Amino acid sequence: MLRFFIFLQVIFMLTWAGAQHSYQNEDSIARKVTIYQLEKQKLPLAQLSTVEIHDLFQNANQKFKTDALNAELEQLCVNLNGSVLLAFGNQVFFKREVGYKRLAKKILENSITSETRFELASISKQFTAAAILKLNEEKKINLNDDVSKFLPDFPYANITIKHLLTHTSGLPEYMDFPEKNFNPEDTLTNAQLETYLEQQKPKILFQPGTKYKYINTNYALLALIVEKISETSFEQYVRKHFFVPAGLQSTCFSTELNTRVNFAKGHLADGSERPFHFQNGVLGDKGIYSNVEDMYRWIQAYFIDYKILPKEVVEQATQPQNKLLKGKPEEYYGYGLRIEDGAFGYLIYHGGLWRGFQNNMVYRPSDLYIFIVLSNLRNRAMVGVNAKILCIIDGA
Repeated sequence: MLRFFIFLQVIFMLTWAGAQHSYQNEDSIARKVTIYQLEKQKLPLAQLSTVEIHDLFQNANQKFKTDALNAELEQLCVNLNGSVLLAFGNQVFFKREVGYKRLAKKILENSITSETRFELASISKQFTAAAILKLNEEKKINLNDDVSKFLPDFPYANITIKHLLTHTSGLPEYMDFPEKNFNPEDTLTNAQLETYLEQQKPKILFQPGTKYKYINTNYALLALIVEKISETSFEQYVRKHFFVPAGLQSTCFSTELNTRVNFAKGHLADGSERPFHFQNGVLGDKGIYSNVEDMYRWIQAYFIDYKILPKEVVEQATQPQNKLLKGKPEEYYGYGLRIEDGAFGYLIYHGGLWRGFQNNMVYRPSDLYIFIVLSNLRNRAMVGVNAKILCIIDGA
């Protein structure tokens, strides 16, 4: 693994020196020529030492992996309508934008570019969790505090902030609430959602801490708690403490799209565009618009360089936290992040599905592997691709 990472760095220095972030015009032929230049000059094996023979075969193996990675990513781009980035630490291996912001207008001016914003959907949750962790670090809250401490009319007892963070609260899914109880012509806000819970008191699914169930209501309430404690809007708080320090120049919220340009519209697999939905206004569980370049900056700032929160806090966020009173959950969840420790090592990741957007973000600390795919077409183009890429990288 380490040899492969070092090999990639050599390739980048030779082929993309001085290119900085201009990755759009990759020349695969030139890249292959450069790889061949790294091989040992062709000599009879009898004239090579054991070390040189070993290096020769290693270089051939690494060339095979590099070609296989490019082939897999090129195949992804055949069906993808969106943007993809593969990197190792501060070295970008592959970046591409394909397709259109609106499929009904397939013209050059409507092409997806590196600046095009996508609805991150549930990938947004890690920003909400980071906001709560920052307030906890500043001693303004405690993760074991009851939600009712900050939302006095909250109708459910014994639900803590940590229950919300780890999806162990038992709260019902607000996205399943009957639309007839809302005005579909009016944008629903987090405060209005809180009022609905207080007035309607929908039944909880289970007692807090006894089960794990992924529920968007949890993170919508966390965003509201951030506003209550910080005495500012959720958008302003996240922008000041996260977007600006991480250098996220294009990232914004769904509530701000009327003042922005160059954002994609979501589409179903048949290409039909998803219209406005009244739940778009709820933030915390979704609602952040960004692109792969900004998300790449965020991963570096948050997970690698610790510019956002101290290392020990980030380590808490990226470890399983959804412990139950009895038994184990079916999957592991940290704070705003999914966790998997299996055949491909320790993975920190999250997907995102909302109104025609389909996204995936994966980070592997062991080799600083970063894979980001943002799409505004739910055609499952990215499904299984991350596993295929890791199989290539981890292969002997």
